[in-house]
Amino acid sequence: MAGKVALILSVAYGEGHNAAGRALVQEFASRGWRIEMVDCCQLTHPRIYEITRKFYQFCVRTAPWLWAITYAQTATADWAAKATAPILRDVTECIASLVNEMKPDVILCTYPLFAHMLDYLREEGRVKVPYAVVVTDSLEISRPWMVTKAPMIFLPDEHSLKQVSERYALSPNRLRAAGFPVRREFALRSGRLAPTPSTLRLVYGAFAPLHRVKSDLRAIIATYPEAHVTVICGERYRELKQFASEKVIVCKRTDNMPQLFSRSHFYIGKSGAATMFEAYSSGLPMIVNYALPGQEQGNLALLLLDGAGVTARTTLDLMAKLKVLMAEGARGWTRLSTAMVSANRGRGAVTIADAVETVLLYE
Repeated sequence: MAGKVALILSVAYGEGHNAAGRALVQEFASRGWRIEMVDCCQLTHPRIYEITRKFYQFCVRTAPWLWAITYAQTATADWAAKATAPILRDVTECIASLVNEMKPDVILCTYPLFAHMLDYLREEGRVKVPYAVVVTDSLEISRPWMVTKAPMIFLPDEHSLKQVSERYALSPNRLRAAGFPVRREFALRSGRLAPTPSTLRLVYGAFAPLHRVKSDLRAIIATYPEAHVTVICGERYRELKQFASEKVIVCKRTDNMPQLFSRSHFYIGKSGAATMFEAYSSGLPMIVNYALPGQEQGNLALLLLDGAGVTARTTLDLMAKLKVLMAEGARGWTRLSTAMVSANRGRGAVTIADAVETVLLYE
């Protein structure tokens, strides 16, 4: 499909939308497409955008109950009307300008708001390009994703497809269980051996309440003093740098996540979509110690359904789960890792690109 042009509309509320977008950029570019990923919310109203992003981050780290309320409200809102609402109409016009300038052959939306704006622009006769929605969460999928008129909707798993098909009475021709788009670097596994107390390598995502994070890290370091632990802590670096040592790396973020995942034995953290599906691709079992109300509860449900991870509600529970998973030559770790790989959930970029090239462009 050399010479074709694709536009990806994404947004940085959480990491899942952009992570999916970057994987799609990688896949389409490898096929000779010219492709761009654009955040029209940031382009149009950068100050308002930053305020809303900070609100989301505050909810994630400090007030999950507030996010539960917000999430519930988004499920009942009239998203079709948002395309022409004050402020958001500017975003709709930004999309129209991009389409006019780029003249894409296809548009992919990793955030539902943009699909509703494209619905409006198509009804106005201003956009005739085929477009699709790339859903970035599993099982607990909010209504806005499903009530768009996009010709095709890509879902991350077959369970979600069955659920939304029944709930919203959608045509099977519009739905695809594609998997989540994950960059191909995450599939480069290093042939890990089963962990022992002296070879254990952990990645810890510090997103749970701060007191819980500190409790977990103290217990891990005390119980497994020879383990290598990488703590990804974002803006919490100042509060967590006290844990840094020769074997405990504390960093705000890393550009080396695929390699880090490939040589680690467990990811301990929350069930955000991007991290979870990257773990699937890497065969990296997850111990979930925190799930944001709403979409992340659905991601966790899929992980447990696949037998590819476990939950740990307290620090004591975390240490008990680690002990069990590492017992008898780490049989539990082997079982979870095998389930991760067998589920094959990180294939979305390839499957979506195939569907675009063989079906969506010709509908």
